[in-house]
Amino acid sequence: MKEFNNNLCWLSLALFSETAFAYTQDTYITDDGLFVKPSLEMRLVHDDNIYNQQASGKSSAISSLMPSLNLKMDDGVNYYSFDINLEKGVYEASSDDNYTDADIGLNAHIEPNDTHRVDLSLKGEWLTEQRGTGITEGISGLTDEPITYGRNSIAASYEYGSQETKGRIAFDFKYYEKEYRNFDDITRRSNYDSYLVGSRFYYSTRAHTDAFIEVNAEKIGYDYNQPGEFLRDSDVYTAFVGMQWASSPVLNGFVKIGGQAKEFDDEGREDFTGFSWNIGGFWRPLTYSKLSFSTSQATKDPDIFGDYILETKYNVDWKHNWTTYIYTSAGVYKYKDDYSGISRVDDIYGFSLKLNYDLTQNIAIAVFGEWDRNQSTNTVFEYDKNVVGVNFTFTL
Repeated sequence: MKEFNNNLCWLSLALFSETAFAYTQDTYITDDGLFVKPSLEMRLVHDDNIYNQQASGKSSAISSLMPSLNLKMDDGVNYYSFDINLEKGVYEASSDDNYTDADIGLNAHIEPNDTHRVDLSLKGEWLTEQRGTGITEGISGLTDEPITYGRNSIAASYEYGSQETKGRIAFDFKYYEKEYRNFDDITRRSNYDSYLVGSRFYYSTRAHTDAFIEVNAEKIGYDYNQPGEFLRDSDVYTAFVGMQWASSPVLNGFVKIGGQAKEFDDEGREDFTGFSWNIGGFWRPLTYSKLSFSTSQATKDPDIFGDYILETKYNVDWKHNWTTYIYTSAGVYKYKDDYSGISRVDDIYGFSLKLNYDLTQNIAIAVFGEWDRNQSTNTVFEYDKNVVGVNFTFTL
């Protein structure tokens, strides 16, 4: 890939940097049983194509500061948690692309007895869509600074049935909202919300292994349509049969196979009915080595043009602990985005490498590299991206 040798040289120099941090698992527990986990992460990276351009991409060093706080009460059965995360990013080559992101989340798991279980989640996010991605994909010059947006979600799940019985049933609800906050003339058509309801029936086949049936219905509604544009509102239905297992620390996973139907309110858009799946899990050939894998296929709504995207994903990650304080990880992925309503198919693939070293119980350093490539039938959207960096994390 272009600039590969330059990035290897930069990565070697980054090994000796004193401005980066990785992740450790330390938590402070108060006398009242409150788990308190603050952390501070600092990162310095070099991105050789910050706008995901086809050729002559602009490069920049990017430094970011990421404080976070997690509070949790856990009695071994029920738990309640609060998370807050902040991120400030500074571009050395383009101050217009500096950003500030934040998110706040509340989660609860409640089991009043061995028959009833309730999970609740609330999350608010204030995020940045960097130029060359999302709405400005392939046209980074459309705006003179990044687009900002908010995401809010509420999710609830109720499960009835003892873990020791043959059958259990669960009901799910989720509300999701995405709203852009600037450049209203080009972003307001992408503001939308969705409501999802679903149910799952589990049948226990043997210890720690369940077969299940899952059905979901989601309604997606957009706030605004451009004059003369077909309506983007749709209903999405999915049905799966599957199995999940956690029979041992060596092998753990799930398989969901079924179909999906996406039906638009406007007959001018093309509906979808087809095969869908979601498969994932991990395998530990050794106690200090872990191989994770996942694959899925489903539709999603495009940011700009087209009716829908049929997205197929494959991911494989390997993590190996060489000692108690050194581990490496490597990952590879392959995505295919097949657009409906326009002539465009993207093949996106890449890989990543990481080396982590725990300096102390509370400080660790990591160096990493990420290499990404997008090949498209529409060459406007093709790009190569190489990112190398060094990361430091402080924990309490």
